[in-house]
Amino acid sequence: MKIKYSINDIVNIDFPINKPSLIYLRWDLWAWKTTLAKSIINNILWIKDDITSPTYTYYNKYNDIYHFDLYRLNTYDEFFAIWAEDILDNNEWVIIVEWPDLIEKYYKADIEIYINKTEDENIRELDIIYKK
Repeated sequence: MKIKYSINDIVNIDFPINKPSLIYLRWDLWAWKTTLAKSIINNILWIKDDITSPTYTYYNKYNDIYHFDLYRLNTYDEFFAIWAEDILDNNEWVIIVEWPDLIEKYYKADIEIYINKTEDENIRELDIIYKK
């Protein structure tokens, strides 16, 4: 499934997500991964909390949803040290992971979302791939 959106209409994004789901967000810096995660949590999963970037905390929890940002972790041992393994092993939740490269050989995503830049700097294209 492909979706194009601008930063202004990201709140209107809609696609099916079942619980439990492990979702990987893929691309690079400044690709709006956290903005997309916020939109998924607020508008698709109906959690109206203030969603913040987990860049320095590694993950945030909102009811039965976890939002990870693994950019600052370098090894699987660091992932283990923040108790994240316990969360993923007990997958009863929706778990959104930015920068999943560190864990992808241990945990297979249910949904992978590739965020692609377009010629228009204000537009992104999502490639949503359901794995299961």
